[in-house]
Amino acid sequence: MKIGEHLLSVLSRAQTSVQIAAPFIKSYSLERALMAVPEGVSVTCVTRWRPEDIASGVCDLEILDQLSERPGSTLLVHPHLHAKFFAADDVCLVGSANLTHTALGWRSPANLELLVELDSQEHGLNEWWTKLTANSIVATQEMKIALAEKAEALRKSGNPIARPEADPEEATVWTPQCPRWTGLWEAYVGDEDQMPASAMRSAKDDLEVLAIPPGLNEVEFQEALATIFGTTIIVQEIERLSTTGLTDSAAHDLLRSLCGLTEKEAVRRWQVLKGWLSALFPNEYHVETNQEVLMRGRTL
Repeated sequence: MKIGEHLLSVLSRAQTSVQIAAPFIKSYSLERALMAVPEGVSVTCVTRWRPEDIASGVCDLEILDQLSERPGSTLLVHPHLHAKFFAADDVCLVGSANLTHTALGWRSPANLELLVELDSQEHGLNEWWTKLTANSIVATQEMKIALAEKAEALRKSGNPIARPEADPEEATVWTPQCPRWTGLWEAYVGDEDQMPASAMRSAKDDLEVLAIPPGLNEVEFQEALATIFGTTIIVQEIERLSTTGLTDSAAHDLLRSLCGLTEKEAVRRWQVLKGWLSALFPNEYHVETNQEVLMRGRTL
């Protein structure tokens, strides 16, 4: 059975829910998939929805309207999604194929893709889906409009649009540079008079790495920032170490070894990190000022 027909066969057997995660979703491919899903079955889609994805044509904005028109269906956004996952109740397909005609063999020439059928109750797949949706952002019309504007600006700029799957040549572990996380909000809304030029550049660099979707209000932005920041490598490592207390000197060693920073820069970045963690996760982190130890699991 061809890969696309296998997907439709799985979706057609759903009785309660369908779950889809794919960085790239085209509207006509989503329509074909939704037609296979029985009426009354809820559908949750997670996609990447970054401006460069829209500008390069690998993902469509119309998918929000398609899902909004289907009762009980939702579109979520995770800007760092790479996995491809399709589930109907306890049966899922996991592999390389996005929800596009080229990936699923509905257009010639088609990509050479793979989707393997598994039981979603095994291999930690249900837990993976729960974590993915908890760390995703609900798509809105405001986000869609803002994405359209940014994608159009990218097209009109005349600059090459970054390949959606391109990785930087040097693999480094990111840490925030902007002295305060609120600076990212000011950069996000273009309020450049509130910060020195150097801090604004740092905020823009941090925003580019985190890839927070456009079109959010201030509360939504803070929630999205906390969600995405909380899944970064550096925060996950700090989470592991700070349960028993992370001293400044140990944190400096961590930043030097993990991020390749000098001692001076490690000291500065650690001060930034402590500020972000204490402000964005006030119920999870606090600094014991008499010892300068970052602790996790206690309230301020």
